[in-house]
Amino acid sequence: MKKMFVPILFLSLLTGCDAPQRSRLAGSNVAGVNTLGLPSTTTSGSFSGVVGTTTGSTTGSTTGTTNALTSKPGFQTCTALNPLKYTLAGGNLDVCQSVADETQLAVLPTFSDTDPTKTCLIPTYKDTAGSSTYLGQPQCFSAKINSGVIGALVKNRTGFTQFPINGVIIMKSASLTAYFTCMDAYATFIAQNCPAPYTNANCTAAAQTNMANLCNQFKASNPYLDIRLK
Repeated sequence: MKKMFVPILFLSLLTGCDAPQRSRLAGSNVAGVNTLGLPSTTTSGSFSGVVGTTTGSTTGSTTGTTNALTSKPGFQTCTALNPLKYTLAGGNLDVCQSVADETQLAVLPTFSDTDPTKTCLIPTYKDTAGSSTYLGQPQCFSAKINSGVIGALVKNRTGFTQFPINGVIIMKSASLTAYFTCMDAYATFIAQNCPAPYTNANCTAAAQTNMANLCNQFKASNPYLDIRLK
C-alpha cells in the first residue's frame, strides 16, 4: 500500500453479536485533496440477477434456490452457501463468493425488504489483522425472502483497485450516507479547514477527532456487518 502522509487510524466496528471488527480510515493532510478516492457519495449500483426462487412452507423451502445458486460456474463449492450470516430485519443473508471471479457474489436472504429500503453490499479488502478498507461503491438490491441472487460488486475506488476483494460490508440503503460521511470525514475536514487556522499537527489531530466522532455516530445508529469472504 502506498504511504500516507499521516498515520492510519483504526476504529472498532461493532458487529452485533459477532466479534468486533475494524475499519481502516485514511486521509491526506494536503488541503483540498481527498485521497480516499471513489466513492465519496452514496451513489450506488444495482446488485441484480435473480437465479432462483421458492414457494411453499418455510421448512425446506430454500433447497431449490440453493441448488440454483450453487450450480452456477464458480459457485459449485458453496454448499448451501457459506455460513456467513447477515442478521438484520428479522433474518439472515447467506453469502458466498465465486472462486472464478472475485466480484461475483451469491446471496440468499431469509427476509424481505420493504420498498424503498434496499440491502447494500460494499466490497472490502481485509488484512491479516482484520482491518478493512472499502474498494468500491455499494451495490444494492431489494431482498426477497428465499429469493437467491448472483450479482457483481464494483471495485472502482481510485488507488485501491490492486487489492483483492476478500470481504464485504452489508447494510441497509438508509445507512449509506452516514457510512460515507464517516469514511470521508478525515479528508473532508482537511480540505475544508486546513492549513489555516491550524498548524499541520493541530489540524491532523482535529481531523482525526472529527472522524472518530462521526464514525461513532454511525456505529451507534446503523446496523451493519463487516465480514471476511475468504
